[in-house]
Amino acid sequence: MSGSVENLRNIALVGGQGMGKTSLAEAILFQAKMVSRMGSVEQGSTVSDYDAVEKERRFSVNPSLFSLSWQDCKINVIDCPGFPDFIEKTIPVLRVVESALFVISPLSEGGGETQRAREYILRQTVPCCVFVNKLDEAKVDLRALVNDIEKKFGLPCVPLQIPLIQDGNLAGVVDLIRLKGALYEKGKSSEIEVPEGVSETEEYRRKLLETVAETDDALIEKYLEEEDLEEGEIKKGLRDGFARRAFVPLVCGSATGSVGIDLLLDLMVEFFPSPLSKSPVKGSSPREEGEVERKIDPGEALSVFVFQALSETHLGEMNVFKVFSGTLSSGSTVHNSSKGKEEKIGQLYLLQGSSRSEISEISAGDIGAVAKLRDTDTADTFSQKNKPIVFAPFDFSESASSLALKPKQEKDEQKMSTALARLVKVDPLLKVSVDRESGQTILSGTGEVHLEVTIERLRRDFNVEVETAEPQIPYRETILAASEAQGRHKKQSGGRGQYGDVWLRVKPLPRGEGIEFVNKIKGGVVPSRFIPAVKKGVMKATKKGFLASYPLVDVEVTLFDGSYHPVDSSDIAFQIAGAVGLKKAIEQAKAILLEPILELEVQVPEEFLGETNGDLNSRRGRILEVEHFEGGGRIKASIPQAEVHNYSAVLRSITQGKGAFTRRFSHYEKVPGEITQKIISQAKEAKQK
Repeated sequence: MSGSVENLRNIALVGGQGMGKTSLAEAILFQAKMVSRMGSVEQGSTVSDYDAVEKERRFSVNPSLFSLSWQDCKINVIDCPGFPDFIEKTIPVLRVVESALFVISPLSEGGGETQRAREYILRQTVPCCVFVNKLDEAKVDLRALVNDIEKKFGLPCVPLQIPLIQDGNLAGVVDLIRLKGALYEKGKSSEIEVPEGVSETEEYRRKLLETVAETDDALIEKYLEEEDLEEGEIKKGLRDGFARRAFVPLVCGSATGSVGIDLLLDLMVEFFPSPLSKSPVKGSSPREEGEVERKIDPGEALSVFVFQALSETHLGEMNVFKVFSGTLSSGSTVHNSSKGKEEKIGQLYLLQGSSRSEISEISAGDIGAVAKLRDTDTADTFSQKNKPIVFAPFDFSESASSLALKPKQEKDEQKMSTALARLVKVDPLLKVSVDRESGQTILSGTGEVHLEVTIERLRRDFNVEVETAEPQIPYRETILAASEAQGRHKKQSGGRGQYGDVWLRVKPLPRGEGIEFVNKIKGGVVPSRFIPAVKKGVMKATKKGFLASYPLVDVEVTLFDGSYHPVDSSDIAFQIAGAVGLKKAIEQAKAILLEPILELEVQVPEEFLGETNGDLNSRRGRILEVEHFEGGGRIKASIPQAEVHNYSAVLRSITQGKGAFTRRFSHYEKVPGEITQKIISQAKEAKQK
């Protein structure tokens, strides 16, 4: 059984948009004879991008799993999205693979999403190999590229192959391990001796040997004596060093031209680490403090991590998982240790893009899917009840864009809610909430395109048409000065009247303190039985302020005097008196509007820093810090929430798609006077409608 784990490879295809990851996935499948012809992204015929939205938009929206057999190894490949709004879906995938193939292209430097993908790889400490794609479409400055990779990964970059150019065109690659050339014609390769004049062969062969030698003291000694190593020693050094992240290997070719794909598959088998390289994996125990470990072994206690959810037309929701230890079988009952519930496992599946094949069990190290689970969500852990383990959840950034939704037809309200709940369950980057103040249903995601895709799914998959609007900004009202006022409610209507009389004092509190009610009645001028009613009236009145009907915050309200009638006073009379007194006191206390301020972190290439700064300033943003790094910069700014609607589209336009940003709530600040008047006017107009 251990041999089967040794012969497994789990690899993530990672990189920015337009680098050719999905085309590379197609070329890999074709080379391994898993498909009879290569599909095309343009034609919407690839195995990975099988969803209707992906076909129409011509980019990946979700990670897509497929597998193949090569030299007696099973290779699971997960093609990750590269579009900026979906790049974070790479994070869960990197938790369940043992290596990443980082795809780049000389046709594009890549935008902020390329940098983010690289950061995810480094954060997860996943061994990474770089594949330079599209070399039949553009030349590459290999020396500059190697230097750039070394700077950005902080590790030595070791080319294992270099392009073989004939008559100015890509003809094949030079294999620096075996010192042989591979020529390609119509996707088929033939081995040749390395032609003379491939100037970089000697330089990078020497770098390869030096790097390999440094992985082992005995190899260093031999290399220093003989300045050469045997092929077996080179391969062992590469295998060990790659698994330890001692360097970043570089290979090259063309996905659409089928150049170098067979050599890439050979490398996956020979050098990419198996699941055993991660052994043991660590989690926490729901019963006690401290870490729990599991060896990657079918004989160990069960531990399974759910890292993705899919919504399938015929099968419903499916959960995609990695078995870290033990064996998961169809028909078994497992313990969902994340939720403390039992879960019945139905039919298990192996995935091949949109295709599903049934399987009775999935063992340690492998990846599969299961349908129709009752209480399982993404990032849940399965284990044995008597040996529980919980793997850490994912850490995603805050939502960057939001829209308010309502169904075009009122009868679809419940239908929309149900559909949104299902979409949120399969998309960890999506959030849905109901704003208590406005009653709006707020859809939040990573950018405008993310929200567009979700609205498209509502229409296509659930037959729900929606209208969209900007979410209402959660303004607040407060005061700048102290004041006092009387609140009196007196009504006589023939029988028993109503009488309540209070004096209230208000004063501002520090930001974030909320509303504080203080009782300082002495001598029973307001009987104690009516004081809760006064407080209730005051607190109810703070829910809608007196400038523009936004909640009142950060005010201390003190009840210090009043009077009552032995017959006509009642709870309701004192509630009304409390509300009236608060309104009068606030009117004299210099009421102001507060607006939510966000902390924005924007990452852009160097050439767009100036324009990005200027745009933020025009949006009432304050630049807090500009951090420069190789080729770009990171701007930290505070900015009113009202100024960031559609910001992801604006940033994409400014930076030619190379910018990225995150945002999070920071604090509330006073709204400038001219904007305050505009907000008050809009609130009055809304009341009159």
